[in-house]
Amino acid sequence: MVELFERYFGIHNKPNVSAPHWAKSILDSCDFEFQKSIVEKLQPLLYLNLELCFVERNKREIHYEAFTEELITANLNGIESEAAFLKPSNSNPPYPVIVVLHDHGGFYYYGKERIFMDDSTQPFLREYREKFYSSKRWALDLLERGFAVFCPDAFYFGKRRFPQELIKIFVDNKTYEQLTSLTEGSYEFIKLFNRVSSELEGIIFKNINFYGTNWPSILINEDIAWLNYLLKRKDVDKSRIACMGFSLGGFRTLFLSALKKEIKASLVIAFMSEFSKMLGQTSRHTFMVHIPSFTRFLDLPDIAGLILPRKLFVMQCSEDSLFPVDAMKSAVAKIEEYYSRANCKHNFSYKFYPNSHQFNLYMQEDAMNYLFLNI
Repeated sequence: MVELFERYFGIHNKPNVSAPHWAKSILDSCDFEFQKSIVEKLQPLLYLNLELCFVERNKREIHYEAFTEELITANLNGIESEAAFLKPSNSNPPYPVIVVLHDHGGFYYYGKERIFMDDSTQPFLREYREKFYSSKRWALDLLERGFAVFCPDAFYFGKRRFPQELIKIFVDNKTYEQLTSLTEGSYEFIKLFNRVSSELEGIIFKNINFYGTNWPSILINEDIAWLNYLLKRKDVDKSRIACMGFSLGGFRTLFLSALKKEIKASLVIAFMSEFSKMLGQTSRHTFMVHIPSFTRFLDLPDIAGLILPRKLFVMQCSEDSLFPVDAMKSAVAKIEEYYSRANCKHNFSYKFYPNSHQFNLYMQEDAMNYLFLNI
């Protein structure tokens, strides 16, 4: 049983793995004492390895008029995952790259595809984009601006979704038989798979803890490993890399940008708050963002303090039911204080949008303009 879970969770996520301790390299690059304090507090909470790197196993290209879609299958200590690298036709390598870390949204069957895939035969994608993205394949706007886009699947989504051999352990026979009787990729299959994956999040969270790690460590380690893969590519302009993400993607962007200085500008979209102020009805978030004991020592704005003096734009939704308004406001105020103390206040910006939890047309336009000016 342990070996089965190990193949899915990843042996590199356990704290007893012999690997260079991640905190030392971060501490050596800290410019301010408050950053060192943040790293020292974060160190015992996450089981990370900043040197992890996905190894490419297979690559295939699909050519469109405006861009080339490159699908990369890669391996990390026995774990197989997939990322998409979208290369614009209107520019040449080495490309400036926007790393896009996808959101949650209860849509587990797909990961990276939600930001760019043609949805003509995928009603779930169409419905999803209508709800969260104003019906846009917004990654294509980045390509029009001359950026390449790199988007990996996150743990528990897309090609890293929960495997059926493990689903069988947790669900009743009737549900499992129903799932396996459906054609994979069909509307009914995706609908049932998403429901099952959602219902199992709590128990998977417990099993990850029993395994000896935590969910954010798995997410962040794989994002680190994909970024390190990207940095090895000759067609990437290493001096022009940005990272952005909506919702869960914003959480992932925050931590990846804090830990990897190669990221020059970051956009955290609809995921900035003080967790310590979220007791009550707003604490309905996915188990994926829970770091045990985190708020006893730190909070999300403190992690943003590791990004400075690099550029950061926080986009907030003022009617977001997932966060208390006062916690969103105090979070950006705290980040602004960090940037002010470091004499780089001009590199931090934030904006509140009068809408619910989404990345709509107005937010997309601001994001595109921000990246165009800052990368």
